[in-house]
Amino acid sequence: MRMCVKGIEIQAVIGTLHHERNSHQKILIDIEFEYDAKTASDSDRLEDAVDYSAIVEDIIRNAKESKCLLLETLAERTAGLLRKNPDIKSGKVTVKKPSAIKNIEFVSAEANFQNCN
Repeated sequence: MRMCVKGIEIQAVIGTLHHERNSHQKILIDIEFEYDAKTASDSDRLEDAVDYSAIVEDIIRNAKESKCLLLETLAERTAGLLRKNPDIKSGKVTVKKPSAIKNIEFVSAEANFQNCN
């Protein structure tokens, strides 16, 4: 089963410029992950599923605390959070920074991962 959570909006310190280091700015994080959802879909019980609400809380906390310089760093660290869940087999994290450059929609970094468990 592929699960997608799009548009996790976070106010965080990210960037290399002086004004970016001293203020929060909006970033958006999208996650996709695959896991074996057979038990969850058969039982229809949250206890048998991957709790994406808890994952989102971890992602928000990590992004707010990390104060990364680069989008790439935040994307890899976020992928690392997902990798820690033994039920998640693979996935992708996209970190978007809408205010990176004038006259663009956003700049983004993607991190793909595979778990070997």
